[in-house]
Amino acid sequence: GYSVTHLMDEDGIPVPLSVVAALVVGLTGVLLFALLRFCRGRADAGTGSSEPHSPVDTCSENEKESVSTKPVKTKALKHPKPNRKSLPNHPLLVCEFKGHTGSILSLDFDCSQKYLASCSEDRSVRLWFMKHLKEKEHKFARKNIDFDHATRVKFSPDGTAFLASLAIENSIRVFRITKSKNNLSFSDAVEFPKLGSKEIISIGIASTGKFVVTCTESSFTVWTVKGEVLSTIETHQDPNTCAVVSPCGKFIACAGFTPDVKVWEVVFLKSGDLKGVCRAMELKGHKASVLSISYSMDSFRVATVSKDKSLKLWDVDVRYHLQEDPKLLLSVPLEEMPSVVALSPDAHTAAVGAGTSIYIYSCRTGDLSASLLKVHGDSVNCLAWKLDSVFLASAGSTDRHIRVWYNLPGRRVIEKELQEKLSTVMSDMQKGRIQKQLEELKEELKSYSMI
Repeated sequence: GYSVTHLMDEDGIPVPLSVVAALVVGLTGVLLFALLRFCRGRADAGTGSSEPHSPVDTCSENEKESVSTKPVKTKALKHPKPNRKSLPNHPLLVCEFKGHTGSILSLDFDCSQKYLASCSEDRSVRLWFMKHLKEKEHKFARKNIDFDHATRVKFSPDGTAFLASLAIENSIRVFRITKSKNNLSFSDAVEFPKLGSKEIISIGIASTGKFVVTCTESSFTVWTVKGEVLSTIETHQDPNTCAVVSPCGKFIACAGFTPDVKVWEVVFLKSGDLKGVCRAMELKGHKASVLSISYSMDSFRVATVSKDKSLKLWDVDVRYHLQEDPKLLLSVPLEEMPSVVALSPDAHTAAVGAGTSIYIYSCRTGDLSASLLKVHGDSVNCLAWKLDSVFLASAGSTDRHIRVWYNLPGRRVIEKELQEKLSTVMSDMQKGRIQKQLEELKEELKSYSMI
């Protein structure tokens, strides 16, 4: 007997079996490695991942933002590319807040006028520091929302928290704000239970802190600030377009498919318990569905815009208990279909978003005071006034930038009122006080290059 230790190649030269075995093993290893790489690539394509957000981040808008590595349970949002075609520099433009990577959905100023809150489809809520308006870099504090994004944001009356409506959870979450020197941090405080499957389209909180309101397409719900349901009202004007809580904390105005705006009064007993939510008045005069509602700070004036392409200003300081109807003060025809209206807190001006432009009207005469033409890359969907009525913040649907505007028309109205008062008052003390206000206003106008 004998053992085979060689094979013969085609030229008759013996080849050792050990060499053949090594070649076979090597080729098998290469094939297995290629197969594993292929399978791993298929798996990565099926479950996208990214780097984790820190729960809270305070940074400037030029710093790089991190993205979450945790596998998202729902399909990732496809953000439309922003339209940034050579937007003109308008003389009333004070600054731009840049940093969001998704569509901006809501804006709100806090009562201290120090912060502007914005929420976006990029799963973040940002609080912008208003004292940095004229600086090149705009500081903000960021709260990331895991596996979800906020559709609406509202500050609490005391500014120590903010409410956000969540898109996927379809509920309200309250975040507590902790302030330290030059910094903000956030923590989850309260999560409201989910009520049904209908999308939350509006949220609000009373200035008294007694209740929170959420609105869906068919009804609105009144909650305690701890997330307990007090009352649910069917509006019978499906679909609702918006609901707003008056700054005085007494009324809820709701608009929908009908051309009328219905206003309810929220009544509490002396014990603090809810007595009821009662119909108070209706704003009648539009010819088509009302799209947006806005109150003045004293809750005496209301501005509305409608699909009938009109802006209306109402006096709601009426004896509604005696069935007195609100008074229509102004009706202004609009050239474009409006999307949103914001009445300045002092009720001197009303800003209307229509298409990619913003129009500012006088609430005295109804005249067009300023036209901010094509100032966003997409349809204007958010407008918010700072409480002193000096600045207006705006955002377009997909251009991802917040723009802050100086309210020159409103400041000119204040200047004219002060000059009229100066010519009528007799007291030297009053004249001195008014003169000082005029000087301060002129310095303000000069600082924004308006003189």
